Amino acid sequence: MRTDSGLKALRQKINELERESADRRQDVESLRHSESLFRTLAEKSFAGIYVVQDGQFKYVNANAASYAGYALDELTGKKSDSIVHPDDREDVKKNARAMLRGESTSPHEFRIVTKTGDVRWIIETVTSIHYGGKPAILGNSMDVTEQRRMGEALRESEQRLSDIIEFLPDATFAVDGKGTVIAWNRAMEEMTGVKTLDIIGKGNYEYAITFYGKRRPILIDLILKPDAKIERGYYVLKKERDLLIIETDVPQVKGQKAFLWAKASPLYDSRGNVVGAIESIRDITDRKLAEEVVRKRGKELEIKTHELEELNAALRVLLKHREEDRDELEQRMLLNINKLVLPYLEKLKISRMDARDVAHIKILESNLKDLISPFARKLSTKFINLTSREIQIANFIKEGLTSKEISDIMNVSTSAVNIHRYRIRKKIGITNNKHNLQAYLSTLT
Repeated sequence: MRTDSGLKALRQKINELERESADRRQDVESLRHSESLFRTLAEKSFAGIYVVQDGQFKYVNANAASYAGYALDELTGKKSDSIVHPDDREDVKKNARAMLRGESTSPHEFRIVTKTGDVRWIIETVTSIHYGGKPAILGNSMDVTEQRRMGEALRESEQRLSDIIEFLPDATFAVDGKGTVIAWNRAMEEMTGVKTLDIIGKGNYEYAITFYGKRRPILIDLILKPDAKIERGYYVLKKERDLLIIETDVPQVKGQKAFLWAKASPLYDSRGNVVGAIESIRDITDRKLAEEVVRKRGKELEIKTHELEELNAALRVLLKHREEDRDELEQRMLLNINKLVLPYLEKLKISRMDARDVAHIKILESNLKDLISPFARKLSTKFINLTSREIQIANFIKEGLTSKEISDIMNVSTSAVNIHRYRIRKKIGITNNKHNLQAYLSTLT
C-alpha cells in the first residue's frame, strides 16, 4: 500500500514538472518571439533605439550608432553618459528620471559628442523595461541637429529682419498670418506712443486702436484678406503688383486727426506662401495742410483774377469812352479853328501890315496848324519829353525848311534852331548824323 501511494505521488510530481517545463518552453518561445519582434522593429525604425542597463548600452540599433559615429560593437557595453556633452549630463539624468517616474512625457533635447568630436543635437524619450530578465531603460531618439541649425538660421534671419525694420525711417510694423503683431519698430513707437513690448504678440486688430480708437481691419489686413468695402474707405488707393498704397485720414494719432500715407505688402515663406504682411506708414499731415492752404489760395487767386478781369473790362470800356470823348473834342476843336480862326487869319494876311506883324501872323498860323496836325499829336504822344517849341521846329524840319528859314519865321537865331535840332535828335534817339532827321520825322505822319 505504501509502495502504491509513493508511486502515485511520484507520477503526480512528474506531471507537474512536465507541465512546468512546457510552460517554460512556451515562455522561452514567447520571449524569443518578442526579442525577435523587438530587434526587427528596432532595426527597421528610422529612430535611434537603444537599451541601457546598469549604466551601459546593452543594445544599440544602427541609427543610434550612426548619430554618435560609432560602430555597433564599439558602442555596445560603453557607458551611456560617455557620449553626452559634459554640460548636458545633469539635465539628461534629471529629465530621464522625471520621465521614468511619469512626471514628464515631453521629449527632451541634449547634445552628444561623436567619436570624431563633433557636437550633435538629440531629442529623446525613455521608458522602463525588462531586458534579459532585469530592469532596463529603453531609449528612443532622433538626430535633430539639422532642424536645430535651420531653426537657428530662421531665428537669425528673423532677427536680421527685425533689426532692419527697427531702424527704418518710416513707422513700420508686421503681422503673421493670423494678424498677430510680430514687429513694431521705433518709428511706430514715436508715431503712436505705443511701446513695442505692449503690442508684440497681440492680435484682434489691436494695432488699429492707435489710429481709429477701435478694433477694425486696416490696410495691412487687406493683404491677408481683401475687402472691397474697406478699400472704398480710402480716398487714394493704388495697387502695384502685390503692393497696396493708400492715402487717408485717421481720427487720432496721439489724440489728433492726421493724414497718413501707407504701403503694405505680403511676407512670404521659402515656398512662396503668404505667411504675414508688413506695413510702412508716413505722417503727411503737414504736407496735406500745406496743400490745402495752396488750394485755398489758388481759389482766392482765381476769384481775384476774375474780379480783375471784370475790372479790366470796365476800364477798357471807360478808356474807350475816353478815347471817343477825346476824338469828339479834337473834332470840335478842329472844326472851330477851321471855321472861327483860320478865316480871320487869311483876312489879316491880305491887310496892310509891316514885316514883323506878317511874321507873327505866320507863326500863329503855323502853331494853329500844328495843333490840328496829326503829325504834332503823334510826335507829342510818342515822345512826351519834347517841348512845344521842339515840336514846332520838328514840324518845320519835316516840311523841309532850313534852319535859316525856321529862324526867320520864329524870329530866333540860326544857332538856337540848331541847338533845338540837336536836342530833338537826342530825345527821339537819333544820335548818328548819318540818319536824316527830316526823313525820320516824315515816317511819323
